Amino acid sequence: MSGGGAMSPHGQLAEWQDRLVSGLIDFVAPFVVVSIINFLLGVGLGAGGFDVGGWFLSLAIWLLPLAWTLYQGHLAGSTGQSMGMKQSGLRLVGEQTGQPIGSQQGIVRNLLFIPGYLCCGLLVVIDSLFPLWDPKKQTLRDKIAKSVVVKG
Repeated sequence: MSGGGAMSPHGQLAEWQDRLVSGLIDFVAPFVVVSIINFLLGVGLGAGGFDVGGWFLSLAIWLLPLAWTLYQGHLAGSTGQSMGMKQSGLRLVGEQTGQPIGSQQGIVRNLLFIPGYLCCGLLVVIDSLFPLWDPKKQTLRDKIAKSVVVKG
């Protein structure tokens, strides 16, 4: 094994900490930005709280990170790299083929995040930690999409 990391037929499997950096860029940063925007909107709408229009605006703004998540799935599936993966030097490839998994499969892969965002987030946490004990260092999303994340 080169570099001490686990290998797949398509390259060295990505380490958890590299995937963490990628995930912070792809998934956490958009929610932080939206939280700040919603906070500022709340202050801007006055101390009386949201009116119905403000509530709908806030809801629409919260949908932006979900759309971003699906867009990152499209990028990772079609090019092999989401924005976070590009910054972390990682590639998403099909477990069998070693090629990008395709836009549609990339979006399906990231759909798992939506229930996690909408409920307690436990599913996102389990998915994020899964590579720590999985022999192929796959997340649950990777298993669904039959993909692996490799360095390079």
